[in-house]
Amino acid sequence: MIFLLGLALASEPAAPTDLPSARPLVDPTLESANVVSEYAAWARANKLKGAASEIVCSPFAEGLSMCFTRRQGADRVYYTAADRRSAEDLLTEAKGAEDAAVEGLEAIYVADFTPPYYLVAGNSRADAAMLFPDALERKLGGKCVVAVPAMGVLIAWIPGDLDFDKVVGVGVKRAYDTLPNPVSSMLYTWNGASWVVWGQARQSAP
Repeated sequence: MIFLLGLALASEPAAPTDLPSARPLVDPTLESANVVSEYAAWARANKLKGAASEIVCSPFAEGLSMCFTRRQGADRVYYTAADRRSAEDLLTEAKGAEDAAVEGLEAIYVADFTPPYYLVAGNSRADAAMLFPDALERKLGGKCVVAVPAMGVLIAWIPGDLDFDKVVGVGVKRAYDTLPNPVSSMLYTWNGASWVVWGQARQSAP
């Protein structure tokens, strides 16, 4: 969780200052379901009170909350109740364009396997892909499994090859265990109405 106000996503490119931005000002951010209580504890420790101590989030899927961030100079900060914006209003703005939400997914090929997995990393809008499940499935070419092991990281692939599923699952678990700002080791799939747990990534035995 990026509770330190002023902490930027190091790999996120700076927005140009001389051109109007075509992207939404609000970015969707998937977090652990514990984020609201954790932020409140952080706010108390940093002597933030009132509306500024209340992060704006809503439940998204089992183990996940959808929160919202914005760029503030070179930094990234959360929306709080002090901004007087509801989660519903922020989500509408955060969605952006459907095609843009999935265009950042890069196909990654693993040795000895034909199908790729898809990755977007170091991007404050990585989680926007999960707001458009139909577009995500079109991008990958079928029903997919998605993981959000850490903030700004989204991994997706089409399941079915058990060995490949295990390889990618181990990669998700390693990312969750080693990357800063971990979110979830759960794997999700779209059931036509909501994101549901497909499984949980676990480290394979040595």
